[in-house]
Amino acid sequence: MHKFENSWLFQREKVDNLSKNISIIKKINSFFKSYNEIRIIDLGTGTGSNFRYLSKKIKYKNQSWTLMDLSKSSLNEAKKNIVINNKIKKINLKHDDIIKNIHQHTFKDYDLVTGSAFLDIMPLDWFNKFYKLNTNTKLVYFSINYDGYFKFFPKHNLDKDVLKLFNNDQKSKKNNKNKAVGPDCSDIINNCFSKTHKCYLFKSNWTDVKNKKFQLMFLDFCEKIIKKNRKTNLLDWIEFRKDNIINNKSKLSVNNKDFLAIKI
Repeated sequence: MHKFENSWLFQREKVDNLSKNISIIKKINSFFKSYNEIRIIDLGTGTGSNFRYLSKKIKYKNQSWTLMDLSKSSLNEAKKNIVINNKIKKINLKHDDIIKNIHQHTFKDYDLVTGSAFLDIMPLDWFNKFYKLNTNTKLVYFSINYDGYFKFFPKHNLDKDVLKLFNNDQKSKKNNKNKAVGPDCSDIINNCFSKTHKCYLFKSNWTDVKNKKFQLMFLDFCEKIIKKNRKTNLLDWIEFRKDNIINNKSKLSVNNKDFLAIKI
């Protein structure tokens, strides 16, 4: 599985939390209202941002969490930022690769399987494998799934070319192993779970983000893609974007979706 820099994960946490769709949280709380204990696993937990968000948003006490990631450094950061309160009964950190070792896992011990901002980097065959292991899981919730569109303001005549290149790269091989599904991730997981679950897709867009550091870090991803594909004609776009960000004339919007499946 792809590793993200901890600095990027921390930088985007506030933006993600403001973007996650509250309608899904209401459905999760409604489902669990009669439960005495809730068992949750957070896949690709990174530095633990999804855990920090969701453990607060779930109203009920006696939550038992497992936080899983392939990055030991990210898990160490997650551990540093864990705050035990009267809602959290138990937290277990698990170092593992949920792509490579998917068949070694069982999810029958969890009431809620969740993750944030990584479905777009998963290979296509992973979704069917994951679904088969979760046909009886009560709730499956994935937030901030990239949906194929972003824009900076002000406009530039190369915006469409950069977006096309970015989306093509999203579907490229990750770590020279498997092709990712990219922006199709929400539709793919929705189609899988609709066989056995009631499924919901809600918008969770990053809207008009003005934070300089955040924009520059996102732009850095774009620049790396442009240089990797040797699209030197798009480097003027990078300089234009940097200039506008540095001079407080820029804002960024990115389309995402949140997914929830409730066992029928």
